[in-house]
Amino acid sequence: MDQISMKEAAYKIKSGQTITVSGNGEFLNPDGVLAALEKRFLETGEPKDLTLIYNVIPGSPRRGTGVDRLAHPGMLKRIYAGSYYTLEVEKLNDLIRENQVEAYLVPYGALYNMMRTASAGQPGVLTPVGIGTFVDPRIGGDKLTPRTTEDISQVMEIDGKEYLFYKAVPIDVAIIRATTADEDGNLSLEQEPFSIGILHKAMAAKNRGGTVIAQVKQIAKRGSIHPKSVAVPGIFVDHVVLAPDQMDAMPYNPAWTGDIRIPMEAIEPMPLDYKKVISRRAAMELEPGDLVNFGFGISASVPQIASEEGIADQVIFNVEHGPVGGIPNNKYAFGAGVNMMATMDAQNIFEFYDAGRLNMTCLGMAEVNRDGSINVSRVNGKYNLGGFMDIVHATKKIVFCGTFTAGGLDIQVEDGKIKIIRDGRYRKFVNNLQHVTFNGNFALEKVQKVVYVTERAVFTITEEGLTLTEIAPGVDLEQDILAKMEFRPAISKNLKEMDDCLFQPERMGLRQKESFARQLKDERGSSK
Repeated sequence: MDQISMKEAAYKIKSGQTITVSGNGEFLNPDGVLAALEKRFLETGEPKDLTLIYNVIPGSPRRGTGVDRLAHPGMLKRIYAGSYYTLEVEKLNDLIRENQVEAYLVPYGALYNMMRTASAGQPGVLTPVGIGTFVDPRIGGDKLTPRTTEDISQVMEIDGKEYLFYKAVPIDVAIIRATTADEDGNLSLEQEPFSIGILHKAMAAKNRGGTVIAQVKQIAKRGSIHPKSVAVPGIFVDHVVLAPDQMDAMPYNPAWTGDIRIPMEAIEPMPLDYKKVISRRAAMELEPGDLVNFGFGISASVPQIASEEGIADQVIFNVEHGPVGGIPNNKYAFGAGVNMMATMDAQNIFEFYDAGRLNMTCLGMAEVNRDGSINVSRVNGKYNLGGFMDIVHATKKIVFCGTFTAGGLDIQVEDGKIKIIRDGRYRKFVNNLQHVTFNGNFALEKVQKVVYVTERAVFTITEEGLTLTEIAPGVDLEQDILAKMEFRPAISKNLKEMDDCLFQPERMGLRQKESFARQLKDERGSSK
């Protein structure tokens, strides 16, 4: 291992190479190296025609940072990614819109496994995730631009069941970030909340004779890092770049790394608005002992509702980036959490997702059609998939959370009712989806329970398709629901009003719900 400058690191990368970059937002984002690489390209036109692979998008929420530094015409030839837009990272979408790059939108689980199999010298990964959606090569095959023509997956049948086979991609350079490197190149992550696959990235490059560049905050004396704390052994690291200021954009938070625990009372209650109504209704689906994943946006508030209701210790929350247990964060620090019981690598989390270990998930929804299929991956010309497909693949209960319409929506919660001041400009319940990210018919075949929660209506999937089961007090069925949909859903014979407690400022009383009350009583009895 040798220590080099940012500029020297940028010149280690050659035109036409395949590079992989670590990072989730500001976490593990080697932005100093990427900035130097961008500067070199703008000054010299090199390196060009790169193939870029990343999982969670590095760089948000600062505009023009992370992988967006590489979003220049001619610099990138091809991209494999699970997200192209989040918060302020959006320039890659410009290249896609202008057809200036080959681009593939790949489920996170497949991406992690493509890296793992590349690191092991294996041909690729076989997965049931994505059959019947836009990533199925018979439908779209992950491709986002007209110039993207090569298939990166194929359908294979084994024992009468269909799978997608994704080819492993050989890696030339891995650019990763850690907190500390010792003089032998051993890397530790003490100020990062998770690892999100950096070991496999390093192995994928090094094991085929490639180069591994690690950006770190500090250099330590040989032997300073405890062997159990080494996230990437020095045998997989070629060059170390020092960036003492790398934590400035997202400073070290000891609660996110598990170094301290915070009192749950420190978490402020959510204000009573339509977003809280949605989160509350989703939280009503929780049961004691559930292992629960949740996504970005409104659904990310479900753990906070559980905390407010005093049941957070009765369920186990998990985010695919690493935290197991505790209360996961949302917004700019999404992916981290506080008061976790454990932290796992994302690669391993997707393995138990695909195996059906999750009891429940709460995710967003952008478009819904009459059979309950959903689009979340192509919205307003932006592409974002993440771990969505792996999460919904085998989870027993799926709760989709979102507003009924979008664009300028203004809704008040007053006197225990919903009051629509101004409806959204865009309909979300549509005849035709831009992408099929979730196949409702397949979910019905797999006997998954699927619930669609909005501020004014709740739906589920039945043999009749999308079926309305609940409406909010103060809402007119014809005017506020059916007239705002491009199709008429089935309506349950047992249609009822959403629970009054959703619209009141007081706690809902989930702790007194029969199943939670029974669980708490059993725990008190066993502790005597």
